[in-house]
Amino acid sequence: MYGLIDCNNFFVSCERVFDPRLDGKKVVVLSNNDGCVIARSNEAKAAGIPMGCPAFKIKEYTNPHDVIQLSARHILYRDLSNRVMELLGDEVGNLQVYSVDEAFFRLPYEDVETSHRVMAEVVRKVKQYVGIPVSVGFAPSRTLAKIANHIAKKDKRITDGVYWLVRPEAIDIILRRTPIEDVWGIGRRLAYSLQSRGIKTAADFVRMPPSLVRSLYSVTLERTQRELMGHDCQIVNPVNIAHKTIMTSRTFGKIITSYDEIADAIVSFAEKTARQLRNEDSVAGSIMTYVRGDRFREDLPFYSNSCQLRLDTPSNDTMTIVQRALNALNNIWREGYAYRKAGVMALDIEHGGAIQLNLFDQVDHGKLRRLMTSIDGINDHYGTRSVKLAPGISRGQWAPSQSHLHTTSKTLQFMTLSRLPRKRDNKSGQ
Repeated sequence: MYGLIDCNNFFVSCERVFDPRLDGKKVVVLSNNDGCVIARSNEAKAAGIPMGCPAFKIKEYTNPHDVIQLSARHILYRDLSNRVMELLGDEVGNLQVYSVDEAFFRLPYEDVETSHRVMAEVVRKVKQYVGIPVSVGFAPSRTLAKIANHIAKKDKRITDGVYWLVRPEAIDIILRRTPIEDVWGIGRRLAYSLQSRGIKTAADFVRMPPSLVRSLYSVTLERTQRELMGHDCQIVNPVNIAHKTIMTSRTFGKIITSYDEIADAIVSFAEKTARQLRNEDSVAGSIMTYVRGDRFREDLPFYSNSCQLRLDTPSNDTMTIVQRALNALNNIWREGYAYRKAGVMALDIEHGGAIQLNLFDQVDHGKLRRLMTSIDGINDHYGTRSVKLAPGISRGQWAPSQSHLHTTSKTLQFMTLSRLPRKRDNKSGQ
């Protein structure tokens, strides 16, 4: 059996942790530059506000004065996500973090009754210790666990947040009620294609001949079909698998024409990329920088380009990565153009314990590692970018527009929260 733990309305729940006055109100969290809705409270969903709705179109669904619009604070969300996943890892052990608010795991106990009791207690602990409501769905496959988790969220008869989708007759009933576009792994285009063939529900899809699914679409979609039948076609990997690539990018809050401001943004992105490499105990073999104009501005010439440079020795050192990122920027920078987006990507990533040194490399890598460890420790304690390189010391106009940051907790945007305590006193409720 697979379990899927999912944080309910995660971004909105994070905001409510620090301002309980948001409870029971229509709340939406907006994307970079406050463009569109990326998270909704249940109250906002009930008002009909769709996911991805542009902020200026909220008035078409409800009175905009009744909706609290908040700018996204991803640093805060990531920290709370780490807290939740750390607690879940302690409880279930074999956690596979799938996204910032979702994680799969294997059933920790053979006995269903014991498992249910333990997972209901986990749901309670996460809410008590972190303040985030979560739901758990159990099923024979990960795709079915996704459906089970959705039921755990939506069915008001489920009071402990845990739902089991096990019996074949129950699975058949649920699949007949599940629209094909709601199946995990089936996007809008695939759903449209399947619907044109008369496949309206997940149950219709299960009844398709597997050979036909493979010939018309792909082996991947056939695996999805087999998962809906209850067959385990996926492998749960251990948590903290290193990425093959790491990219940090932003859409700027306004059009940028100054090299200094673009360079400031690139330094910031390179610092974050290097930090993530160190968090995963990985090193990058090459660094790519890209810039892009605004293709929707017909009054401005459009320009987009990228440059990838290899490192002499694979590294996760901030100074080395920043230098390469700026060198790449110098290769693609063009005066006279307006830029709206830029980013830095780490490529050719490998484990940090298997670095192939360059014969002519004169750098003391041990000293650099100690320096980076010290800087990371200071930033962990005092907040992100408390210590940073001089070229990126100013936060320019490239920063995304965030005019809807919550007034009661703006300082949390750059605050690193303390670690979740390992043990709690259940008797005192602390």
